[in-house]
Amino acid sequence: MRPGYFLFALLGGLFDAFVLMAASANPKTIVNVTSLCRTEEQVFFSCRVTGSSKLASLGGRRLLEERRGYLQYRFGKPGAIELQFPRDRANTQRVFRYAHYFRAHVDRTEVTFDNNGYRYVVFDYYDADIKPAVRESGMRVRRHGAIEKETELKCDGAPTSKLGALESIVARDNDNPLNQ
Repeated sequence: MRPGYFLFALLGGLFDAFVLMAASANPKTIVNVTSLCRTEEQVFFSCRVTGSSKLASLGGRRLLEERRGYLQYRFGKPGAIELQFPRDRANTQRVFRYAHYFRAHVDRTEVTFDNNGYRYVVFDYYDADIKPAVRESGMRVRRHGAIEKETELKCDGAPTSKLGALESIVARDNDNPLNQ
C-alpha cells in the first residue's frame, strides 16, 4: 500500500467490502460503496435509497442456478444490515418470484418475496413511450391484506440491475399482472 493511504475493512460476516480513505489530500474522500453484496457474490440489484444513506441489494452466488447456489436480499448500511432475507442460504431460490413485461420502449421487471407478514417487491422499470424516457427503480413494501398502505423506496439514480438474469432461476409469479 502506498504511503498516505489507509485501508479500513468493514467486517461482520454480513458484508465483506473495503472502503478506502485517502488520508493525504482530503481525509474525507471515501470510495463509494454501492452494494451490500459480498465481494464473492454476483450483484443482481443494488442501489442507494433516495434521501438516505441506506442501500438495498439482491445478490447471490456467482454460479447461481435453479437448484444450486443462493440468493439473498439485504437492506441497511455497510456493516449495519437491518434486513437479510432469507437468513439461511439453503433453497433460497424457492422464496423469490419473478415477473417481467416487455414491449418496444417498455421494460418492467419485479422480484418479489414475503417475509413476516409483508410483501417486498424489488422493481426496475423503463418507459420510453413517454418523453423524456423514465426509469424508476426501488423497493415496495406492503403488509399482507393492507390495500392502501404501501411504502415505496426509490433508488437515488440508476441502480445496478441484472434482474433479468433471474428469469430462469426463480419461480414465475403467476399472480403478478406483469406476467399476464
